[in-house]
Amino acid sequence: MGKALLLFSGGLDSSSAAYYFAKKGLCFDCLFINYGQKSARMELRSGKIICEKLGKKLLIADIRKLRDLFTYDNEWLKPHEPIIHRNVVIVPLAIAFAKEKGYDEVIIASVKEDCEYETNRQEIIKALKGLGEILGVKVSTPFAGLPKSFLLKIGVSSGLDPSLTYSCLLGHTYHCGQCSQCVKRKEAFKDAKIEDKTKYLKLS
Repeated sequence: MGKALLLFSGGLDSSSAAYYFAKKGLCFDCLFINYGQKSARMELRSGKIICEKLGKKLLIADIRKLRDLFTYDNEWLKPHEPIIHRNVVIVPLAIAFAKEKGYDEVIIASVKEDCEYETNRQEIIKALKGLGEILGVKVSTPFAGLPKSFLLKIGVSSGLDPSLTYSCLLGHTYHCGQCSQCVKRKEAFKDAKIEDKTKYLKLS
């Protein structure tokens, strides 16, 4: 059986995927990439907790200096997500790493709602899958057509405590409750009919 590499952020989606695949007995490691996003510190904190509970190796790529390159002419406004087309940057890195280290597959735990920051996402992912084929690494998006709430259900049924995950764009200790990711998080819990124990600074 081959080994997979799961792109991992410590959020609801990748954590749910990690628990699901662990329950299925899939052999995989997790890769966290700090590309300069403001939430990296809290994401990594959650990621370490999740991986420790699952007994999974957490690999960390620290490329945070990319933020400076992508925001050098915009000092007055520091975006939460410094790279709009971040998949174009981080997925090829994961594919190249997988090729070098003997992983057969790179798994992206994206869901139907993941289109806000990256236009032409479907075309981009298709191209990245083609890149993987060239290098002999399968690039999988097994949850791409599913709503966030459904993947949350899968994660919880596989043993995930979602309160351990982190989604907020601001990167503070507690979720802000108002950014786009917090809104999607709250909607996922509501749609899944699962109690949301997240501590939000603002509930609406």
